[in-house]
Amino acid sequence: MPERQSDNHHCGPQNTLLKKCHCGHYHLHYKYVMLTIPQQTLFHIMRECYEWEEMRSANPEILQDKTLKLMVGVVQLSISGKDFDEFNAVIQEGASEALKILELVEKPSR
Repeated sequence: MPERQSDNHHCGPQNTLLKKCHCGHYHLHYKYVMLTIPQQTLFHIMRECYEWEEMRSANPEILQDKTLKLMVGVVQLSISGKDFDEFNAVIQEGASEALKILELVEKPSR
């Protein structure tokens, strides 16, 4: 099933959904958990995912199937190894949109 995307809405094929709310925060759904997070927390999760991806690529035989554990406030999210690629893609896409990367790339230079 291909990824679905619309304005302010990023969804992986199975377990992960990130949606920007009109209040300015993001709603992060992973499996049966929904968290409301500010933009800075989204960027923090993006950084954690990037670091985990780097560690996994450096040690695939050890970390490929390990669980990524993220503390978000008082909640711990445990992202399974098989769900990580989907979770990471949704987070990266949402963070790129929040940073307006496409607008910067498409903007003609002066």
